[in-house]
Amino acid sequence: MAKLTKSSSQSVTYEATGNAEDFSDIITNIDPDLTYFLSNFGEADDATSLKFGWFTEGLNPPKQNAHVEMTDYVTVKVGSVEGRENTCQHFINTGKVSDAERKVKKLYKPEDEFSRQRTKAFTEHARDIEYALVNGDVSRLGTETVPALTGGIPYFMTTEKVNVTFAQATGIVTTVSAALHRLKTGDFIYLGTGSSGAALPTGLSAGVLYYIRQDATNPDTAFKLYDTMKAAVEDGTAVAFTTAGTGTLHIVKNNIVDVGGNDYTIDDINNVMQMCYNRGGNPTEAIMSGNKKKRFSSIAVANATTTRKQAEEKMKNVVSTMETDFGVINAKSHRMYPDNRIDLFDMDYWDLKWFDRTHEVSGLAKKGSYEEFVIEAWIGLQGTQPKASGSILSIKR
Repeated sequence: MAKLTKSSSQSVTYEATGNAEDFSDIITNIDPDLTYFLSNFGEADDATSLKFGWFTEGLNPPKQNAHVEMTDYVTVKVGSVEGRENTCQHFINTGKVSDAERKVKKLYKPEDEFSRQRTKAFTEHARDIEYALVNGDVSRLGTETVPALTGGIPYFMTTEKVNVTFAQATGIVTTVSAALHRLKTGDFIYLGTGSSGAALPTGLSAGVLYYIRQDATNPDTAFKLYDTMKAAVEDGTAVAFTTAGTGTLHIVKNNIVDVGGNDYTIDDINNVMQMCYNRGGNPTEAIMSGNKKKRFSSIAVANATTTRKQAEEKMKNVVSTMETDFGVINAKSHRMYPDNRIDLFDMDYWDLKWFDRTHEVSGLAKKGSYEEFVIEAWIGLQGTQPKASGSILSIKR
């Protein structure tokens, strides 16, 4: 039997009894600064399969619901449930320590090298999971030769776009290759360009919210744009554009701002917050690299309005909180985050999905003049409502 002693990393004391012990509390509390998401995301019910799924459903946009006194009931088809899925990833951390290495007197504590290395492996295990949450951009089910990968935050927070063309003569926007836009009259979208040198039609702007009204002839692939929900719902005056635009153009259906290789601004933060607000989200945490956190402090200070006397107000050079028109956002730096993205989270809709919680594999046979340990877990990420959160992408490094 192997015995772990209590350490400064908050590991619990336990006695191996042949059963896999639940160590999830260890890895979530070892170092919250290094494992922010592992420590702060919620936990859904444990997965019962390596590939897990869930359903999301949105309300239809409001409509002008008015009928004459004597009317025949006309029912419409319902069913807007959308399935999403992800995969549990298998994490294994191992080590072995020779009998002589354990016996040699140490100048440090604890003197038992095996226990020290095992405790260190728990920390590394937690950081490996955090790395997958921060950087996992694909979800992949494993095979006999290819390991499974869980989709992390980038897997959920990529631009949800549909390529479209614009007909200036009719004001109709049509999806390319008969792709379905999956929008309803009263929904809103943003416009973007997808190729170098592309330009939106004259009269339309990127980053501006437009409401859509489905085309009567081709409702699943075509629509018009409107400045207000009322105009879209009641078939008012559509937004006019005088050219068809150039290059590859698309509509954006989620809360993503792509700054195209420029650095981000306070307007970009406000735009993402507005997108989330309009969809019912309430982001409170903006996670970014240390380099971009410095910029956050700089632009927050530069844009702060000082209305009190200088003697009464001390302006700090380090600012972590910004009040936008659509809520307060707290900026946090994350050591694993790249400079090219910032994610704004409504934390209520992100959960860890454990298939097999972190545990030390017991009963390893001694095969030679050394002793081994194996720590393993299966875990995935569940983003139940990604449209409650948002991102700023393609930021200049």
